[in-house]
Amino acid sequence: MDPVRVRFLVGGLFLVGLALFNFVTYTNTSSTQSTFNILSGQYEYLATTRSPGDSISGAFQEGSGSLVSFYILSSAQFASFQTGASLNSMYSIQDVASSPISFAFTLQDTYYIVFRHGSGLFNSTETVDFQRTYITHDNFRLGLGLFFLAFAAVEIVIAFRPRKAPPVIPPPPPVSFYLQGQPTPTPAGQTVSKRCSFCGQVVGEQLNFCPTCGNKLNDQLPHQEST
Repeated sequence: MDPVRVRFLVGGLFLVGLALFNFVTYTNTSSTQSTFNILSGQYEYLATTRSPGDSISGAFQEGSGSLVSFYILSSAQFASFQTGASLNSMYSIQDVASSPISFAFTLQDTYYIVFRHGSGLFNSTETVDFQRTYITHDNFRLGLGLFFLAFAAVEIVIAFRPRKAPPVIPPPPPVSFYLQGQPTPTPAGQTVSKRCSFCGQVVGEQLNFCPTCGNKLNDQLPHQEST
């Protein structure tokens, strides 16, 4: 293969490798676990900043089997809740002793995970074990992977693109081509004569008729004799 094509092909495959690396590392998973007490008349919350496409999954359980409620609030909803307004949430599970949770974030925001007492337990203390896994997406790596993939496609297309064969330049004609139609010079030391086509007599160039047989001499090529 043409060395130029090889260079483009190797470069394209290298860029494909970089693109795949960024796609693989585009998604990141992190897990954590925490245990906390919901004191009498209080609530507990966790704050996390998330991007669109991120998600949370996991489970919670109250240690003694008492009921608790679980909420996910946006920053605006949490600010309203802190002022004493009614609790509005994006996701909730209410009055359970344990439950799995799963939620996908759709906006860039700081979200608040709130635990409250279950119904009738506002004045008690409850202990909650909360296990969760966050799946995050690095949009920069995604964009970088797409960038590398686009350039890899260009390199590979160039490597396999058909190319026109270089034009074939014909060799120059021989010198005799340029001398056609020109009289052939008489070499030094030679005399020019004609030969009669009828009797074969050799006569001088200046004669038009053969002196032997009287035949008219045509314009045949001269017969050269050495002197």
